Amino acid sequence: MQFYVAPREFRVVLVTLVGLMVGAMIFVWSDVRLIKLAYENQTLNRERHELLHENHLLKVERESLRSLDRIQWLAKKKIGLKEPEGDQIVTIFLKNNP
Repeated sequence: MQFYVAPREFRVVLVTLVGLMVGAMIFVWSDVRLIKLAYENQTLNRERHELLHENHLLKVERESLRSLDRIQWLAKKKIGLKEPEGDQIVTIFLKNNP
């Protein structure tokens, strides 16, 4: 038993199959792209969270380094500075010139 298919019918079937395959490929491609973007979004969110945490830690460290108690301690212990004596303090009054 042999099937005979007219060239016109063959073209219609072929065009229909190709159209269905292209439609299926577009559908699958859009899903693959969506999944890729979701993974990229998740990675960027994780990186953002880590950077925000690091930023917070750096701000805390900056404030601790700016602490006046720390600066005073460093001045006394590392540099060897000491509190001025009463006769070492000089007050200067500036005269306002009109």
